[in-house]
Amino acid sequence: FDRTRIGVALRAVADDARAALSIGVDINHIWRVVWAVAGLVGLVAGLLWGARQGVQFSLSLVVLKALPVLIIGGFTSIPGAIVGGLIVGASEALAETYLGPLVGGGITPWFAYVLALVFLFIRPAGLFGERQIERV
Repeated sequence: FDRTRIGVALRAVADDARAALSIGVDINHIWRVVWAVAGLVGLVAGLLWGARQGVQFSLSLVVLKALPVLIIGGFTSIPGAIVGGLIVGASEALAETYLGPLVGGGITPWFAYVLALVFLFIRPAGLFGERQIERV
């Protein structure tokens, strides 16, 4: 990211895409590179997970839990994602224990999404996310 031409361009686009465009960085090319690398990392992670744990349909439920975790923790923060994961895991267990008998049980699959909606109403940027400041 510091020495190569594409690395400097990636950093420039990440910092300010409009300014990078004004100095001649091809943003469409940069986005293609970013998505290709992200897809490659996802592919490798999926291959390693599948080789180690086995691939089954219930794996999609694990992946779908990532959205509420990121909403709660904040999309721009890695520590926020960790804290969001802890909050989702603990709240699902507590909700199943205390609220499950009141509603007939089986709330673990959907409780994280309800919790994410609550967080979106209260703090849309997440716990550790950066608030967007727009000036007119």
